[in-house]
Amino acid sequence: MRPSPRPYRILALASALLAAALPGAAATASPAPPKPHADARHRAPHNFDELDCEGPEEDRLPPNDSGQGGVHTPAGGTPTVSGAPRHGRALAPALPAAPTVKWPKNIPDLDDARRMLRELPVRTFDSTGFQREQFGGKNCWVLHGADKCSTRELALKALSEIPATLRGSCKVIGGRWDSAYDGMTVTNPLRVDIDHIVPLKVAWGSGARNWPEHKRRAFANDLSGSPQLIAVSTWSNREKGDKGPDKWLPKGHECLYSRAWIGVKDYYDLSVTRAEKQKLQQVLHHC
Repeated sequence: MRPSPRPYRILALASALLAAALPGAAATASPAPPKPHADARHRAPHNFDELDCEGPEEDRLPPNDSGQGGVHTPAGGTPTVSGAPRHGRALAPALPAAPTVKWPKNIPDLDDARRMLRELPVRTFDSTGFQREQFGGKNCWVLHGADKCSTRELALKALSEIPATLRGSCKVIGGRWDSAYDGMTVTNPLRVDIDHIVPLKVAWGSGARNWPEHKRRAFANDLSGSPQLIAVSTWSNREKGDKGPDKWLPKGHECLYSRAWIGVKDYYDLSVTRAEKQKLQQVLHHC
């Protein structure tokens, strides 16, 4: 028998459920994104079922966007010269700042992650009947507080490495996000996805099908209870899709990602598959 939930977890989940009970709405529209480059390298699959969650139609990138014309730089890209030559000698190149990924809060430490993984029930995965609307209806993100800021806007603001630039009380129009999924540093929020560490389809097939609708909405909008929401580049999020860790892991961040994944599954009492558990055990063994 698994131990009773800790008091702080009950309070955090109750807060998430209360916030999720508010009606959701899309963020205010901003200018249309640039047209995609003809030779797109990062082509997104057209069946990505959470694409509609990244803002209204005019506030999103087309599925085949390559990033051309956007304000973004690959982490660890080409160094730039820091100034003009002095006394006939060129200054040393200024190395780009190392990516400092801002991970969600409440990621369990290694020992806790190992214990949690041992306790997670192992069951067969079954996503039959899954639809995105079962986690909050047509509005993907709920609104919070007196200013009615959406979960996406709050996550963009909280996960930016620098103070985010806002239009009005909520709309994030600038910031810097270091994507753990591909090493990309992004400064244009149109090219940032707020990803669910444990995809909604995975949650559905791991036990969420039996939850009341308000709990599924809370899961999809969890800003503080579990390490569920992370800011990543649009292209890397579409590459991940709804894959589990036995099929996809972010290179270089396998340990933190796996610990976050386990933390979410433990917090919500979700099951794991045998292949999923074996892969997670393998990753934690090498952390």
